[in-house]
Amino acid sequence: MLRAGLDAQQNGNVRQAERLYRQVLESDSGNRHALNLLGALCTNTERSEEAVGYITRALAINDADPQAHANIGLAYKDLGMAYKAADHLAESVRLDPSKPVVFNNFGNVLRLLDQPGKAIRAYDRALRLDGRFAECWSNLAAALNESGQHEAGLRAAARALELSPDLAQAHNHIGDICLQRARYDDAVASYRKAASLSPGSTVALINLAKAYRDRDEPEKALKALHRAFEIEPGNPEAYHVKGVLLEQMGDREGAAEQFKSAIRVAPEMAISHYYLAQMKGRRSSDKEFEALNSMWDREGMTPNNRMYLAFAIARIHEQRGNFDEAYKFLAAANRSKAAVKPYDDADSARYIDAIVEATKKSVERFGGSVGHRDTRPVFVVGMPRSGTSLTEQILASHSEVAGAGELSFAFDTVRRVRTITGNKFPGDMEKLSADQFRELGAYYMSRHFDEYLSSRYVVDKSPLNFQYVGPLALMLPGARFVHCLRHPAANCFAIHRIPFDLRQTYAHSLEALGKYYTRYWNLMQQWHELFPGRILDVRYEDTVIDIESQVRRMLDFLQLPFEAQVLNFHETKRLVKTPSASQVREPIYKDALALWKNYSQHLGPLMENLRVPMHA
Repeated sequence: MLRAGLDAQQNGNVRQAERLYRQVLESDSGNRHALNLLGALCTNTERSEEAVGYITRALAINDADPQAHANIGLAYKDLGMAYKAADHLAESVRLDPSKPVVFNNFGNVLRLLDQPGKAIRAYDRALRLDGRFAECWSNLAAALNESGQHEAGLRAAARALELSPDLAQAHNHIGDICLQRARYDDAVASYRKAASLSPGSTVALINLAKAYRDRDEPEKALKALHRAFEIEPGNPEAYHVKGVLLEQMGDREGAAEQFKSAIRVAPEMAISHYYLAQMKGRRSSDKEFEALNSMWDREGMTPNNRMYLAFAIARIHEQRGNFDEAYKFLAAANRSKAAVKPYDDADSARYIDAIVEATKKSVERFGGSVGHRDTRPVFVVGMPRSGTSLTEQILASHSEVAGAGELSFAFDTVRRVRTITGNKFPGDMEKLSADQFRELGAYYMSRHFDEYLSSRYVVDKSPLNFQYVGPLALMLPGARFVHCLRHPAANCFAIHRIPFDLRQTYAHSLEALGKYYTRYWNLMQQWHELFPGRILDVRYEDTVIDIESQVRRMLDFLQLPFEAQVLNFHETKRLVKTPSASQVREPIYKDALALWKNYSQHLGPLMENLRVPMHA
């Protein structure tokens, strides 16, 4: 009967297989093979709780069965219990390291646990066993992307498509990598291909909506989401993405309803709870707060979900004036990120010092007469949360200025130094010729959309471009830089209270923030010395206190006439792709200026490591 049941299951006759397995168990309730097979069948038919019950009984009889551990691992994964899934899959590959499928599944769970490095190792083990495992190549591409290895990710996805040209998930992962690198047209093409290959799936359509959103085409994004809802009316991810889009479009009420819908369908969707809690001008209800506190006591949440949940609870405590309680959750949220990828101050120092040294040598060779002469680029730089979004929104409200948003173009451009010199940036940058600097500047400008380039100025608001002011100033001698800054403690705490990704390692520790901010401050002083007159400092506090005088300073810096509508920046109709989206839709407000002082008793590690003027 077991053999007949397995044959039936492999031939797609699930009902017949289940009937036969149950008959076996009626005769022999301790038959571990029937328990395991019935558990696997339940997993495949979306009955994971039943699956855990059956396979747990099988493991009680023989806990050294690698297949049972593999099967219960998948059941726990589907139940959202990634830690337990990882434990069982780890035991399965320990007991039997010959199954590529199990290593692949192990890698998938490790990615859920925000451990892409370990996932890469699991996928590598699978591919050593079966180098033609197309889905595993595709999953490897996703893990490489998540760990910042974009080129390697593209190669892995290309290998997957060599083996299986119609593998939709590989096209989807290529789209993810292209989207992260701001190659929007390529991302759209990849997602559309994935959607056409898997017309019953909503994944590619939701991602397509993100790509259209980032390409400043909100109507196309909404259309893609509408198609996703037609396929799966209650998809929580689609609700969430639509909520983010509506918030960026300025429809806060509509956004809140979408986040609520996501939570109603998937109450454990912590990211939607956070987005709802952080919306400017909205106070979370007691019922919403109770739901979050109830979730906090549950075990088995993925680190990412727990992190978003902690940030959401912190926001609601903050709304209620419970700052000590809020800080407990902020600390918990950031600890989870800091543990995965700690900040390396020595590495930051080496990197920044090398950029400065290479820039100085190039300035000595060429002065300011090098690079692609285009006067349109304006870079808004500074630490995150220093007022860069506000500054861009103000500038983009002028009739002669286009706001391009947060872009990776500068990052991509400086990385092209390696293709010229053969040495990782910034190594050998000082050896670039005048023609090569011009080529790099022209490449940067080529990345912008034509519609933006038709304006007198195009604003690239990417805060961390402060690292590249020197190279960019050489590549684009006509570019101007607006440097946003605010009180150091206020700025650092503002970073610490929102969920930055793993790449921003400095953001997750107060000590690291103090050290990194100090390096940023000292670097900006060096850029001022090397490129006098090309950088305008704009203090957030000054803008809040007297917006008109700061607006006039910025417009004078750009040699633009004053326009009254710039003062009404919050009424400008454009996508605002930033965590500050709901804030820059409001008139200037002063309530955030001293927020950090409510947490001052917790900020000792920050203050001890800040070595900058406190009046900044």
